[in-house]
Amino acid sequence: MRPIGIFDSGIGGLTVARAISQRFPNHPLIYFGDTAHLPFGEKSPELIRHYATRITKELVKKDCAAIVVACNSASSNALDEVRMAAGHSVPVIDVIYPVVESVSREFVGDVVGVIGTRATIDSGWYQRLLAEKGCTVKSKVTPLLASAIEEGFHEGRISTALIEEYLTDDFYEGITALVLGCTHYPLISDQIQRVLPPGVKIVDSAEVVADELNQLDPAIFSEVVELDATHRPLRRFIVSDLTQSFQRGAERFFGSPVILEELKLSEHEGP
Repeated sequence: MRPIGIFDSGIGGLTVARAISQRFPNHPLIYFGDTAHLPFGEKSPELIRHYATRITKELVKKDCAAIVVACNSASSNALDEVRMAAGHSVPVIDVIYPVVESVSREFVGDVVGVIGTRATIDSGWYQRLLAEKGCTVKSKVTPLLASAIEEGFHEGRISTALIEEYLTDDFYEGITALVLGCTHYPLISDQIQRVLPPGVKIVDSAEVVADELNQLDPAIFSEVVELDATHRPLRRFIVSDLTQSFQRGAERFFGSPVILEELKLSEHEGP
């Protein structure tokens, strides 16, 4: 069975990978974390496109049947380039379009908040797409959250201080939903919920993306699954730079020991 390829700059995309593995428990996955270049959210659009394209080509080489861009910064800045690199026969699912469709069905005509990295918010994708669907959008850059989460500071005083700095002003008054425009943010969604006005619904992309994968050609998921030596579905975790924080994060998400493979991406290609 051809695997589903998933990528992000670090551990944030594991929130999406976990939702996909729960939805398709017998399907092999390959997750690529570009830990050598994280976070994408503070990189230029040109560099994001460069990294995302190279990762996509590696996943295609590994015969992935579909590719999930589990990164809002890459989805908002490099989606066309990823699709070109994947080719016509490999479907690509991002984390923005499915969320916009889901939010617009439930909150059309409402005021929707979006928080994300600088690259995601500056791209204007969420703002434009949600506005086209009839939503009024309030967006805010929350630049330090992803880095803090990546370093393991998603429980305790540091994450709490950042959340209070970014989310405890009247900017959020009047919103009915808050889109977590970064796949790292679900790790602190409980903390975020506590400081929002009562009744605001938090929207993250993981389950929505899993639903979107479910709409693909069933033939992708119908073959006999390849099993590893422990008779569990084969899941591979590849990083561009080995880090213990990524290993701990992956093991926490999937509830079992994780073996990381390192694949250093070639640096001689220009952005």
